[in-house]
Amino acid sequence: MSLSARTAGFSVRSLYLQSFPKEERFSFLFLKILACTKASRFLAYYDGESLAGISFTIEGERMVFLLYMAVSPSLQSRGYGTEILEYLKEQYKKPITLNAEPRDDDSENADERSRRFAFYERNGFSDTGYVLQDTKMTYTVLSSAKKFAIEDYYGALLGLHPKGIGMPKIRKR
Repeated sequence: MSLSARTAGFSVRSLYLQSFPKEERFSFLFLKILACTKASRFLAYYDGESLAGISFTIEGERMVFLLYMAVSPSLQSRGYGTEILEYLKEQYKKPITLNAEPRDDDSENADERSRRFAFYERNGFSDTGYVLQDTKMTYTVLSSAKKFAIEDYYGALLGLHPKGIGMPKIRKR
């Protein structure tokens, strides 16, 4: 397996739409516009000509926020997600932080949430003890930082919420 990263375009739109529930998605047009900023990168990963996955990152001064990452359903559980994370860690050389649906044994997708947490833990991420509450959902904040600093996380989120406009609530659990 050998992935190559390219700037994402319209060809990844369907993967984005099928990978994230409507309440967790920004409009694709908004992402394309945001990707034109210096701090953001929307990448598509290919194995040969096959779309393997996508990532959308926002780089802060001391931390990177992974807004979205998805692997094509037909290629899941083959190491592509790990390879994408390794690529991002190598490219940025700073901690990566992301938001994930919290573990909840009573949720409809409890098994999926549990598998997602296990995947991120295998790849060096841990629960920071913080949650992010937006208008629709509450997320657990996971990070690859050895010592998580909330200020660095805020700094990375400012790429999505300039001047703090629309910044969701972040609190210690």
